[in-house]
Amino acid sequence: MYSHLEEILEQKKQTLLKYRKESLFEEVEWQKKVKELYNRIKNWLAPLQKSNYLVFKEEKRSVGTSVVNEEDFKSALRDFLTIQFFNGETIEFEQVGFNVVGAYGRINLQLGLREMMIVLKEPDGEWEFAERNEGRKLIFYKFNQDTFEQLVTEFVESF
Repeated sequence: MYSHLEEILEQKKQTLLKYRKESLFEEVEWQKKVKELYNRIKNWLAPLQKSNYLVFKEEKRSVGTSVVNEEDFKSALRDFLTIQFFNGETIEFEQVGFNVVGAYGRINLQLGLREMMIVLKEPDGEWEFAERNEGRKLIFYKFNQDTFEQLVTEFVESF
């Protein structure tokens, strides 16, 4: 026979286990979406890679989070995709994570000194670019092959 305290503890424990299970499922889904996005980008730029104008590097890196145990270490690693051009200039994509403020997920994008984000507002939504204007307000626009190639072209013209 459970005491009232034991009943409360059991309910809290079951709630936590359910939350962890759901979070793990969402994390796996988010990882799939990031992988699909990285593959889409690589496919768009594949002809440039074949011509030796650029190379792709994918890696997991620590992002400076203090690590207490192995599970924390795994969550402290983020997926990066780097596009390195023949002259050493790079475009870097850093997977920030899912359930970030204002979006389902976010990837930081660094093009030289220019910083942007690629966000997924809803799990089944479309990716969008987001960039802060001079007033620090976020401006959103479509992320597709045309807008991405335009962004890369602007970056290449700057070096």
